[in-house]
Amino acid sequence: MTSSATEPLSILVVDDDDQMLRTIGDILRYRGYAPLGAPTGREGIEMASRMLLPPAVALVDLRLPDMDGIEVVARLRDVSALTEVLILTGNASLDSAVRALREQSYDYLVKPVAPESLLSSIDRAAERWRRKSAEAAMRESQERLRRMFDHVRDALFISDERGVVLDANPAACELADLPLDALRGAALDVVLGAPVSAPGAAGVRDEYRITTPSGATRTIEVSSSAFAPGMIVHSVHDLSERRHLEEELHQSRKMDAIGRLAGGVAHDINNVLTAITCYSEMLVAGLEGTDERREDVLEIRRAAQRAAALTSQLLAFSRKQILQPRLIDLNDIVGEMERLLARVIGEDLTIDIARDPELWLVRADPGQIEQVIMNLVVNARDAMPRGGRITIATANVSLARPHSHHHGIVEPGEYVTLRVTDAGAGIGEDVMPYLFEPFFTTKGQGKGTGLGLSTVYGIVTQSHGKIEVGSGRGTGASFTIYLPRAAGEGPAPARPASPPPSAIGGSETVLVVEDDEALRNLLVRLLSEHGYRVLAAADAESAMTLARLHLDEVRVIVTDVVMPGPSGRELADGVLALKPDLKVLYMSGYTGDALVHRGVPDPERAVLQKPFTTETLVRTLREVLDAPPAAH
Repeated sequence: MTSSATEPLSILVVDDDDQMLRTIGDILRYRGYAPLGAPTGREGIEMASRMLLPPAVALVDLRLPDMDGIEVVARLRDVSALTEVLILTGNASLDSAVRALREQSYDYLVKPVAPESLLSSIDRAAERWRRKSAEAAMRESQERLRRMFDHVRDALFISDERGVVLDANPAACELADLPLDALRGAALDVVLGAPVSAPGAAGVRDEYRITTPSGATRTIEVSSSAFAPGMIVHSVHDLSERRHLEEELHQSRKMDAIGRLAGGVAHDINNVLTAITCYSEMLVAGLEGTDERREDVLEIRRAAQRAAALTSQLLAFSRKQILQPRLIDLNDIVGEMERLLARVIGEDLTIDIARDPELWLVRADPGQIEQVIMNLVVNARDAMPRGGRITIATANVSLARPHSHHHGIVEPGEYVTLRVTDAGAGIGEDVMPYLFEPFFTTKGQGKGTGLGLSTVYGIVTQSHGKIEVGSGRGTGASFTIYLPRAAGEGPAPARPASPPPSAIGGSETVLVVEDDEALRNLLVRLLSEHGYRVLAAADAESAMTLARLHLDEVRVIVTDVVMPGPSGRELADGVLALKPDLKVLYMSGYTGDALVHRGVPDPERAVLQKPFTTETLVRTLREVLDAPPAAH
């Protein structure tokens, strides 16, 4: 800390002679200094310690009543190393002179001292103080600048006008993946792998994509500006994380848009497929086994089943399929599938399974998880056409902080992971962003639908999980599923067996509500043939009118979920308010309304997923009618 140029320099005079203190004080004030007098060494030290700015010069008598003058000088050095010291003595001796020199006193004044000699010595000492203070301030400023330079998060390169690096901070060394000695003297264009513009008056800002010596690809923004004559400072900001998050957001929005489209298409197609499936079943039932037309109708039904499988994958991707989650152990699922997977991959591939013996439980639909495993294993098989090894591993993972990856972020928490790894050709950076898009495939024409991984993505996401992909060209690929750990004592018990087909049928009054006319007519016919009395409506308002007219007769409502106007759920709530013991069976090509909360239907309401078969329809209806009344 230095004194202002307009403020008089403070001079501390330590002398036990009161007359000497007053005389020297008057002389110094006349010269423009600010004198401070202390009659003892202790008072002089305390006075210097209390000052915001220690004295520029200390004039100290060697003989003091409480301590030796040299000791006072040493203590003053502890207060401020910048203070200039002048020794004042009434008895000059070689010993005192040597002691003064040891304390770096540049002047040694013997009493009585002439005013001109005193002022000359004080002036020289003040000039030395000013010079040392300026140098100290410069060093402090440089040190402060260096600390800022070394600790700023952005990479900073200082170059000359030719672009040769003169200096760099630790962040720059990390970005370039090179030590400071290697950076100094190197061309900045070579270090960054991109041409850096020379700054104009207002500076230059450019964005580049670079590859570091370690092979990492980064997006950087370089701001260059003149720093000093012949010197340019280049501030390099790593945009990789921001660009990654922007790409994730863009990809997420695109996937959501595709998902909404896929879900809507699947919903409409499922109505048609339900009609095709059920009518083909009716035709088969009416044809003799020797009738040549029977095989044609069976082929129609098989085609409808294949189309239903495709729409099921679309619904999985769009996260609109109906899940039936329960507590499961992934080790059990993998173990049950091991023999089936071995048959699927063939003899030229082997599967290694590593199970965590202390694996936590998860809450998921076991059938859907089986589909995830099957799709990932098939994908791994296709990546190794010449054979190889597939590894399936389960593990418990606890994340203390967010884990970022190519397709999102896994939030902190406890997870059960399922990892499927292959030793194939790997996945390139150019393919990675599109990996889970429906109909995207790297396989040849006719060798894949492009729905396998999109189905995995949809099932995992709807199960509140995440999927991470690790790969590179020629390094194989690994798909890691993160499913949240579930609280519970054990897997849920298996569902009771369904009644045999002979028990299917009934005589109750059923209110069918379906806006698709062809499907509505089919439902009326099928249920009537199985003994039920059927009332039909095309929308919720018409159904409500029928329900009021036949309130005592109607035992169950079979209603589509999504319809023009009020939904099936709103209709059911309205009728249940009039007749609480009424049974409800929902039908849905997909379900995206309040019926499903995070993929889990209301446990007191049954849902029939379209497309369905005749047997599934009448069996499910019978189960709903025979179930005990729900508590409200």
